[in-house]
Amino acid sequence: MLTTRPRRIRAAWEAGTTAYGVAVQLPSPDLVEIAGQAGLDYAWIDAEHGSLSLSEIRELIRGADAVGIDTVVRVPDHDPSFIQRVLDLGAAGIMAAHVCTVEQAATLVAAARYAPAGLRGACPATRSVGHVTTDWTGDRRRADDDVLVFGLIEDPEGLENVEAIASQSGIDGLVFGPFDLSMAQGLDGDVGHDKVRKMHDRVVRACRDAGVDYVVANAAWEFEGLAATGSRTVTVAGDRGVLFEGLHRSLESARSPGAFR
Repeated sequence: MLTTRPRRIRAAWEAGTTAYGVAVQLPSPDLVEIAGQAGLDYAWIDAEHGSLSLSEIRELIRGADAVGIDTVVRVPDHDPSFIQRVLDLGAAGIMAAHVCTVEQAATLVAAARYAPAGLRGACPATRSVGHVTTDWTGDRRRADDDVLVFGLIEDPEGLENVEAIASQSGIDGLVFGPFDLSMAQGLDGDVGHDKVRKMHDRVVRACRDAGVDYVVANAAWEFEGLAATGSRTVTVAGDRGVLFEGLHRSLESARSPGAFR
């Protein structure tokens, strides 16, 4: 196994602290390195909505390894082959969109673990084991113990099944997807609507009751504050938003009267 392989999220959980991260859609390893230098613990690599190829995902993971932070890849679908490939690249875990049933969630968990616990294809020559392992038994056990599997609850069906998904599938944590749920309710992206907040609270309760993590997708969407969620995994922002807001503030500052006098 690569000697620099990070394990930041699980280490934070075991220490009783919180892991903080950033959502990454842009194919920039420099951005991931900056996140690590800024003190964050993980990069959530968005392969569903981001414009990322598998080779670009590899370079983002490599950038994270360089600064000792985790990567969790948001996979575009539930394809076990793609899940295997990003884990073989060295991702700490996956986040799957549109998890609607216990069976779907359990299949995702199986896709992320080797036999006999799961269905992940085994190979002793991948980046995740240092390209060629010298201790397959140890590397395989560590991979199964450490891998993270998160699911997004962002559909009405997923919400109706959320208690069972949280308690019966073996998943490590759930993420609330307010934007898609607001669209399903005809609310056109209003993530602060009372209906959406009630759905949010149901997901938080389901995670708490089942003893799995409620993963914060965006700290700005937690209207009652982060402490109310009990989350140990908090995505503080996304790369596009941080760049936009930072540049916009700089522009407004430069335009203000007497800015450079």
